[in-house]
Amino acid sequence: MTTPDAPGDGGLDANDASDTSTNCTGPAGTLDPTFGDGGVVWLKYPTSGAHAIAAQPDGRIIVAGYTGGSGGTFALVRLLTSGAPDPGFGTSGLVETKVGDVNLELHAVALQPDGRIVAAGFSRPTGGSFRFVVLRYMPNGALDTTFGTDGIVTTTYPGRQAYANSLTVMPGGKIIVAGHSEDDTVGSANFELVRYASDGTPDPTFGSSGRVTVDVRGTDDRTGALALGPGGTIVLAGSTKETAALTGRYDMFATRLKDDGTADPSFGVAGKYISAFGSGTQRANSVARDATGHVLVGGWSGGPEPDDFAVLRLGPSGALDLGFGDGGVVRTDFSGRVDRSVQILGQDDGRILALGLSGVGGQSDTYGASFARYLPNGIGDPTFGSAGTTFLPPPANAQTGVSAGAIVGCSILATGTWIYDLNAVSDTAIGVVRLRL
Repeated sequence: MTTPDAPGDGGLDANDASDTSTNCTGPAGTLDPTFGDGGVVWLKYPTSGAHAIAAQPDGRIIVAGYTGGSGGTFALVRLLTSGAPDPGFGTSGLVETKVGDVNLELHAVALQPDGRIVAAGFSRPTGGSFRFVVLRYMPNGALDTTFGTDGIVTTTYPGRQAYANSLTVMPGGKIIVAGHSEDDTVGSANFELVRYASDGTPDPTFGSSGRVTVDVRGTDDRTGALALGPGGTIVLAGSTKETAALTGRYDMFATRLKDDGTADPSFGVAGKYISAFGSGTQRANSVARDATGHVLVGGWSGGPEPDDFAVLRLGPSGALDLGFGDGGVVRTDFSGRVDRSVQILGQDDGRILALGLSGVGGQSDTYGASFARYLPNGIGDPTFGSAGTTFLPPPANAQTGVSAGAIVGCSILATGTWIYDLNAVSDTAIGVVRLRL
């Protein structure tokens, strides 16, 4: 998520949307043939993958992830609007950052109004525990030495493994990062938020020395997605386990925090919303605000049938908006496939996009990219794809689900970790697609 801006100024809005104009011709929900190879870009850096994407005001594209497999290196890629790597960024469009650790991955990226790039993820010192890592880069891809130590800030949680999954840049330049931490002994997890001043130091006005821990049920809380709310509030969403038992189901969760990090008691029940629909497990891993300010939570819902996309909408009080979908919830099945939404985005006109992955022919081990668009009331948008959905099957011997997206004018960009040569010596790559809206 990124800082809200004024419509039409070429900046970024509250739903990671660049308002730079793009080619708007062609049916909505179809690949844009002016991007890459028929709307698709494969970046086959050795054992690479992507988890986040953002668009600059000029239409260039930032993708964040990793290269180098299990050893790992933080990786940023910048693409031109055509999908070609930008030669003016790093080395032929690629910036790799090694901090002396292993298992380095970036899972979030955002742009500041001045063009600097903020990215967050995690790494593990050899023999140590995973920790939050936040990096800031100059527009040309060089680390910003005015941030943290030579452009890098690390945050550790003693006795716990910590994974940063999302970030947002607030008006005024403060940076909030969210994720979860796991207890080394029992494996239970809590949501974690950290807020930094613009120079990377912890913000003492937020929580305890810049940190807030959210323990929903004393069981297991995972992911941690962020959106900015009204009046400086912060909306956090993720998944929370019903019981501590290994077989316990997960529910969708959302909370709203005040600017100082304390729970907003006017939201939900005691500041929390916990889902109560469906008979199976439910996972939430994204959150956004729609054009009316309502909170959208996206993920998937399981049960006796395969998983389906699930989107719910909460009103200002944190209660389900009963005018949306079926009692505040929309579930989307892509022809009996295993369907998992990983990001939700709100368009300026009130329509809603969900994107993720779907199994091929109902399989759970081979995935393609899937997209759904809804009208403001939750009904599938008949002008998008086929009755509101688009499924992009993978090429032979490949998997091509997407894990993050950004709206750019009248198109949507999506990226993910793609696998190729499944029947040979398989490897992973960064994949990017662009669809028309």
